[in-house]
Amino acid sequence: MKDKYDLRIIRTYKSLTEAFLQLMSEKHFEDITVNELCKKAMIRRTTFYKHFADKYEFFRFFVCQLQTDFDAINPASADYIASYSFYISIIHHILNFLREHEQFVHMVLGSNLLSTLLDILSEQIIFDITDKIKIGIKKGIAVPASPEIVASFFTGAIIHTIGWWLMQKKKISEEKLIQEVEKILYSIAIT
Repeated sequence: MKDKYDLRIIRTYKSLTEAFLQLMSEKHFEDITVNELCKKAMIRRTTFYKHFADKYEFFRFFVCQLQTDFDAINPASADYIASYSFYISIIHHILNFLREHEQFVHMVLGSNLLSTLLDILSEQIIFDITDKIKIGIKKGIAVPASPEIVASFFTGAIIHTIGWWLMQKKKISEEKLIQEVEKILYSIAIT
């Protein structure tokens, strides 16, 4: 825990993050080397490897740092009876996050890292939905399957749909995407 607040480590992470963003704006992730990243961040390779096994682990760290912006959707504040609204709010939350980090998302789309980004976001979404369902169960709401399976099912559907939408270069608007998802949720009568 002490290392987490060490100013040298904080400075190293900040330098790496800034250098990474700059390099991602210039080239594809696959073309970035650890040497380039270290040189741009003005750190030694040994320092990089002290913290990360390779550039892919650094990318995961970077996205996890972004994920701190992707606040948890507060399951305690949502009434399980309105679960339909909860699932729509998750989609809005993801789209807002992607919009706020649009430049980075655009860079990721130019590489093979979209699935990694979406997987990391999925972890938080599964956690949020599972918590929401457990709160509903405590309030006496019947659930058709275990909270973890329901959460995994809906997260997979949401993330895959948003991934498809991004890969289609947003051929339909956010509003249309949400309307289409709403139709699906209504058709399966989410409760």
